[in-house]
Amino acid sequence: MNREGSGFGAAYADNTCVYASLHFKGHCRSRLDLMMSRLPLAVACLRGKPVSQQASSIIVGLQQLCIWPAEPSQRRIVDLHTTAPAVGQDSQQTSRTELGDSAATSPTVKHGQPSMMPKWSERRQAREVVSFRSAKYMSQYIKEQWQLAAQSVRHSNSHKVMEAYYGCMDQMCCCSTQQLNCIHISAIVNGTAKLWGAAGTRQSGLAGEQQAEQNLRDFIARMLERLEPLLPAVSARAAASLLWSSAKLGLNPNALVPGMTDSLAREFMADIDAATGQQLASVLVACAKLRLSPCQGGLFKAILHRLATGDLSQFNPQTMANVLHSLAKLPAAAPSIEVLDALCKRFGVLLSSRQTCELRDAQNIANTLWALSKLKHAPSDELAMTMVGRMVALCHLPGQQPAPQALSNALLACAELRLPVKQADTDSLVSFLLSLDRQHVGKQDCANTAWGLSVLGHLRVAQLDLLLDQLAALSIDHRELSQTSLLNVIDLHQLYLALDWLQPPENADIQQGKAWQSLKEKLGNLGPQPACNTEPHPRAQLVCSALTQLGVRFKAIPVISGYRTAAVLEPIGSAPLIVISFDLKLCLNNQPSRLTGNEGFRQQLLRRRGKLVLLTPPKPGAGVQEVAEYLKPMLTVAAGGSLDAYRI
Repeated sequence: MNREGSGFGAAYADNTCVYASLHFKGHCRSRLDLMMSRLPLAVACLRGKPVSQQASSIIVGLQQLCIWPAEPSQRRIVDLHTTAPAVGQDSQQTSRTELGDSAATSPTVKHGQPSMMPKWSERRQAREVVSFRSAKYMSQYIKEQWQLAAQSVRHSNSHKVMEAYYGCMDQMCCCSTQQLNCIHISAIVNGTAKLWGAAGTRQSGLAGEQQAEQNLRDFIARMLERLEPLLPAVSARAAASLLWSSAKLGLNPNALVPGMTDSLAREFMADIDAATGQQLASVLVACAKLRLSPCQGGLFKAILHRLATGDLSQFNPQTMANVLHSLAKLPAAAPSIEVLDALCKRFGVLLSSRQTCELRDAQNIANTLWALSKLKHAPSDELAMTMVGRMVALCHLPGQQPAPQALSNALLACAELRLPVKQADTDSLVSFLLSLDRQHVGKQDCANTAWGLSVLGHLRVAQLDLLLDQLAALSIDHRELSQTSLLNVIDLHQLYLALDWLQPPENADIQQGKAWQSLKEKLGNLGPQPACNTEPHPRAQLVCSALTQLGVRFKAIPVISGYRTAAVLEPIGSAPLIVISFDLKLCLNNQPSRLTGNEGFRQQLLRRRGKLVLLTPPKPGAGVQEVAEYLKPMLTVAAGGSLDAYRI
């Protein structure tokens, strides 16, 4: 902080939010020095302009200095340091015998603007900070200081605003230890998280940002240290707020105060019956973001038990989406089928009981579908079609249309779960996606959409053509800014799989062939087909040795449509190829008979190349002869009763 706009007041001095503080960090030796150090700034504010809030605040400060009785200058400087951070609320300095608590909570008005100047009615009030009479006014003070900081941080130097806010809260806590409780600390940490988010868009320079992050860590650590003796009084609400705020700041409480995360988790579990759905979701969101597993997973067990046995009737769509989204990111949570069924049932009730205009956020539907796909848990077919149908309806609701990412994620999730959604609905979603401004549709949105439609069996040549045109336009813009390719390996892999899905059969007409070749050229301009980076199955070589013993002609461990297989038997004449691959048994958790989208799609593409034989991987220790005897009858059936066309 500089000397002219010193201390707490300078950090907030901008537009309508001015902390006209007398917390002066200069080294003035007399009242005159202090007045003169403020005078240039006041003159600058007044010269040729109406009296501004900043100028009026400084004038009030100078007037206050002038009316003070003569005292040793050093004593007055100490008084200034002691009293200034209470500006914005008079409750710490004002004599309550004359003004009362209610008056102490209201700012005074100077020149038509709130000056936020403390009104010292007694000289001793300028020499010491008086504690708040009750926790109520302390809470009000915290709220007012946060509001002032929230307005200032958008316009002023964000680092200085944050430092001033830290100093204000620190001194309040030091001077009001008897009134300080866990609710106050929770409010301070929560307010800091919100301020930091607003200040993050105004960070200036790497060095300054690093210092700001260190100051933040130090401040939150001090707050959590003050919380330690108050932990027994922490409610589920306060614990959830503290964990969520820490996660928003990207700070693990354990890293600041050892054992703090587990302590907050224990207090939350002790009061979990009183926790709302939003608080349960906040805790899970915090754990997912910070990758925490408090109390060795005990917190997750308690939350899952509450979800399985508790009343979910108060859970709104956003709470449901946040809970499922967090569970999908927490492998240690491992929710049971019963818990996920209960959550899906509640989401279905919300969809069926509310009109489109009442449940307008398509992002909640997309996040729910995405989470269920990661958890490998398929909702009922009826719920799935209702969710997708609601997204289609939202596409036609002005101001509530789904974002491109929500659309692509929903299609991707439907594909991964292999949900029986209507092609008319997926066509509507893709049409809306392609109608959006190209600047808002990203490369991943296009790649996910193409792959998802392919897995569902809904992709059309015209749709892939438009998606590739979108990617070509994005690629041109990208090359103007960077020499690197727009699409990464995963994007290209998805797009080439979609192209393989559309490849017409050999007996297709010429027009179909030309359309497909055009798509292939467009995709080739965006990038080459990625090489398969999947390692061969550990038992693949054993299978090849068994085929050699059977005396058949084969290609060992080839890659087909980007998937690595064990072997492909090559016939003499017009007999079909026989593709040998391992059965990976990748199924949904709640529907063991339904393959995941990726595995089902792999098998479909392999079947297009020939007869597919799925093998159970040989057991460890199995010999070549044993595997050959296992393969022979399966290959004979696939060959139509005889392996003669495949023998060497």
